[in-house]
Amino acid sequence: MKYEFLYKPAFYAHVISAICIFTAVMIFLVNYKKVIRLEIPQLIQIFALLAISMAAHSESHILMETHYGYDPVSYLM
Repeated sequence: MKYEFLYKPAFYAHVISAICIFTAVMIFLVNYKKVIRLEIPQLIQIFALLAISMAAHSESHILMETHYGYDPVSYLM
C-alpha cells in the first residue's frame, strides 16, 4: 500500500512536531521586539530549544524514510 505510513503513530507524532515548530516560530516572529530585548542567557535557551526541536523533527524525517519509505520531498517534486 502506497500510503501505509498514514496508519503509523510515528507519522502523526511527526505532524504534531511540525505544527509545534511552526507555532513556535510564529510566536517568535509576532513577539520579535520583546524577544530581541531578552538577556543573552534567555536567548540562548530559546534558540537551544528551537534547535533541539528541529533536530528531533529532522531525525523523524530520516527514520520515517528508512522504515516506511515516506519521503515528503519526493511528493513535492
